[in-house]
Amino acid sequence: MADALNDTLRTLLDTYVADTFVQEDDVLQWVQSEAARHELPAISVRGFEGRLLQMLVYISGAKQIVEIGTLAGYSGVWLARALPAGGRLYTLEKSSKHAAVARATFERAGLNRKVELLEGDAMTSLNQLAPRNPFDMVFIDADRPHYHDYLNWAAENLRPGGLVAAHNAFRSGRVLAPENEDDRFVAAFNAALAKDTRFEAFVMAIGDGLSVGVRR
Repeated sequence: MADALNDTLRTLLDTYVADTFVQEDDVLQWVQSEAARHELPAISVRGFEGRLLQMLVYISGAKQIVEIGTLAGYSGVWLARALPAGGRLYTLEKSSKHAAVARATFERAGLNRKVELLEGDAMTSLNQLAPRNPFDMVFIDADRPHYHDYLNWAAENLRPGGLVAAHNAFRSGRVLAPENEDDRFVAAFNAALAKDTRFEAFVMAIGDGLSVGVRR
């Protein structure tokens, strides 16, 4: 009974935060409808999680961001809109279908000058981006088995004070008792980030959780 009440309260608080602090304009609503129309997986960040990512950009003063996992471009719009003039978002997507929808998203949002979409294997794209380091922020929301690889890349290519953030830190609560491989990968990632001496780290307990590390 207590767990059900806690879940209800958490949902109400998430709704309160979204209603109070999040303004999802026509472009962001269009992205979600396009993702559904093209039958993309319903795994994007939610509006208040996108706003949190945007606040991290503002707080850190990020100018160069790498996003691993573009999907329809919803989180990318939140990130790119927070960039200053001359800022750049490099967003990586393996699926050509997802990339096509994302390109339409960034064009509709008027963000083509701020966003560069790299299509293909993420590690290949990251190796191509490495010569452009240091980066200010790396956002990870992609294939869970490679989260450790992405973390190591972030550690090697972020500036001191730069941020790494990973979506779905809670896996809907299943990090407490993993039920599948993805749950176990995320639980292991959280543990690795917490112990990684290259970062100061924590989990922001909003939505499905956001693991955040600051490069030392």
